Amino acid sequence: MGLATYLEKTTMSLFAQLFSSRPILPAVPDYDPVIRQVEEPDMVVIPLDYPRHINYLPTVEAGEKVRRGGVIGRSRLGNCKLASISGKVREITTVWTAQSVHSPAIVIENDGGEGLSPEEIFTDQLPPDNPVAALARIRSAGVNPPWRLSGRDYGEEDISGLPPLEAVVVTGIQEEPTILTSQLLLAQNPDKVAEGLRRIGRLLPETPLWLTVPEKELAWAEKHFAGLARIAAVPAQYHGRLERELVARLLGRRIPNRNSFISHGIVVQDVEYLLAMVDALDGTSPFLDKCLTISGTTLAKAITVRFPLGSSLRHVLASQGLQVADFTRPVVGGPMKGVAQYSDLTPLTYDSGIYLVSEDLTPFDPIAPCIFCGRCTRVCPARIQVHLINRMIEFGQIESTGSLHPEACHECGLCAHVCPAERPIVQLLHFCNREMTHGERYSWPERGKQ
Repeated sequence: MGLATYLEKTTMSLFAQLFSSRPILPAVPDYDPVIRQVEEPDMVVIPLDYPRHINYLPTVEAGEKVRRGGVIGRSRLGNCKLASISGKVREITTVWTAQSVHSPAIVIENDGGEGLSPEEIFTDQLPPDNPVAALARIRSAGVNPPWRLSGRDYGEEDISGLPPLEAVVVTGIQEEPTILTSQLLLAQNPDKVAEGLRRIGRLLPETPLWLTVPEKELAWAEKHFAGLARIAAVPAQYHGRLERELVARLLGRRIPNRNSFISHGIVVQDVEYLLAMVDALDGTSPFLDKCLTISGTTLAKAITVRFPLGSSLRHVLASQGLQVADFTRPVVGGPMKGVAQYSDLTPLTYDSGIYLVSEDLTPFDPIAPCIFCGRCTRVCPARIQVHLINRMIEFGQIESTGSLHPEACHECGLCAHVCPAERPIVQLLHFCNREMTHGERYSWPERGKQ
């Protein structure tokens, strides 16, 4: 082979690698199927504000004694926030949550006291197949009702204006490939999941019901849930797991990213909350503990734990012999859509994963020049011109991006994952869409169906 031919083939090979549209995404090499219970911490910090979802007002005061399972906060519509340990309310303060939201929070110091019994929590008899009574029971148990508005700043008049329900989608697999909570709970509780599907079927008899399952478990799922829901197999690839893309595939239409599913008559509920709903309706237990998968670049096996809501990142990791100091940074969520934490005292509530990054990152220019390789655009599941939008945002031309529809961005992180310049692509798009939605300069028109 001549030198010219060799150089040509080498160059073509390098170009093929550069323009490859199949990124290698983080995943778990192996996992422990046992869900481990984390002991109660000395203290929990329970945030009250969940933007775009729910806002609770405290029903307790500093110095007051509370018992595990007792109500400590309530929304305007009666959604309840419950104490996950028994003890004394040390203070009501503000904290940074795992989603980087500055939120009011209730701090409870553990005194080792006994929690409320189910009989003390569920004092009323639940009429069979009564949607109104079921809704009240679910709210009182600390579970957000799956087929109504969550109650952030709404009144009953807002709820009456919701469109009719078109579908309920129960997800038995998480978006992030490193989070195993849903599929473990699905595999280990098939009878209880089946009962949850029956309950939804009776409460919402006219509404189509879907259950998503890992593709490799399709035959098993059809055996256990046939006749209770339409079974949808979800591939292992990250692209196929993205919630907005999945709903669009199932229902044949897209829901704009800026809109909630329920505002379009669609319910999307994780299987963990389906199980919590069954416990609430049966009067067995309220929702006080959350499951979460711990994985990372140097962990041989992913670990899934169940912890009291409001436990700190430090406490959950220490329960498994881990500490933040041994890693470069902890990410709450998964590596694609998670949020890096600056403190191991961050309280964990509705979070489903911790991803621990171990390797040192190469220093880079935080706004390195885009080389227009197009990788970000080719990998984008929303099919938007990511590289063009990013450059416009970078140079302050936010209004000019409107025709390129940045609002279609899922913030899934695929673009940043494949970017050779390691540009903060997702952050720029997030800023752009927040400016357009909440800023005063411009408001996006409705994009409509895609």
